[in-house]
Amino acid sequence: MQDERKLSLTDVEWRIMRALWTLGEPTLGDIVREVADAGWSRHAVISFLKRLEQKGAVHIDTARRPSRYMARLSQQDAQRSETAAVLRRVFGGNLMLMVTNAVDSGELSDQETQALIDLLKKGG
Repeated sequence: MQDERKLSLTDVEWRIMRALWTLGEPTLGDIVREVADAGWSRHAVISFLKRLEQKGAVHIDTARRPSRYMARLSQQDAQRSETAAVLRRVFGGNLMLMVTNAVDSGELSDQETQALIDLLKKGG
């Protein structure tokens, strides 16, 4: 698989990957049902899975019937990679600026703010 730091997933691919992480080793039918609210056709889901396979994020086990789909990229690795990409692209690598923006957005609950404070105290 290619270097996770260079693997970029589209919003659609994230949705498919979340289905794989949730389901484990699903069949195509399982995946289609999991993402049914997105309104994608079975053919579209197949295309998304093939694209993810080409990127090295998904393994398709065609030796089994029906075929099984497996994530080759862990959710944690994907999240870390995406976070690093956003940090570089949007905040110029400045982690403090990213955290400041998150806090200043007003989107954090009091509980989340306290958890962030506790995490910073623990790491410092």
